[in-house]
Amino acid sequence: MDAERYFKEASLRGKLHHTLLVEGGDDKTVLFLSRLILCGGCEKKLEEFNDLVRISPSGSSIKISQIRELEQIISLKPFSSKWRLVVIEEADRLTPEAANALLKILEEPPESTYFLLLTMIPSALPHTILSRTIHLIWEGKEKKRVKKLSSPEKIKKREDLRIYIENMIYLLRDWEAWKSGTDPIFFPVSELQKISMMEERVPEIFDAFVKIYSVADRANLSIARAYIKEILGEMGIGKL
Repeated sequence: MDAERYFKEASLRGKLHHTLLVEGGDDKTVLFLSRLILCGGCEKKLEEFNDLVRISPSGSSIKISQIRELEQIISLKPFSSKWRLVVIEEADRLTPEAANALLKILEEPPESTYFLLLTMIPSALPHTILSRTIHLIWEGKEKKRVKKLSSPEKIKKREDLRIYIENMIYLLRDWEAWKSGTDPIFFPVSELQKISMMEERVPEIFDAFVKIYSVADRANLSIARAYIKEILGEMGIGKL
């Protein structure tokens, strides 16, 4: 669903969901929603919003300490508006501990607070968080192109590892879609047919890949490659 259209229509009806996930969102998304929620369509600049809270990765990830600090902030009333907007940038980089802490907040969000999660990789977020969001797409975002996967041995640097894990996450999503009778998006059926694991293993395998992804920037590459080979074996494939 197009994010900008949803923002406008939902705000007119007074039924804007408290947690929004926008794929491909950026500062334009934040500014548009801030103006809509915090000042009723005014022309303020981003830096002028007192009740806009932005959280971005500290180093390679969003840490639990950042979510703990957020808990303190949202326990207080908004400063100058009726509402508060919390923006979590690169939400796919939440550590597992930070994601669990955020989940507890989203389960019972403060009535005065809206949450905006920005990511290019929605599938890297835990199912539990995704289930509490409205998934939107910012119009004009560049479509991610997924390269054909190859052997883990070709992972020579940390960026290679991150790309490989992103691809594996897309592969799992496509496999789930294909098994449920929906057309896959990124991978041909001939590739998906190579996977022979039981469907109930998907959440476990998915979480394993997400865990590697969350530490990709500081991972020991030889250990990561060995772990990936083990997971591929559990999926019933040696390589693609």
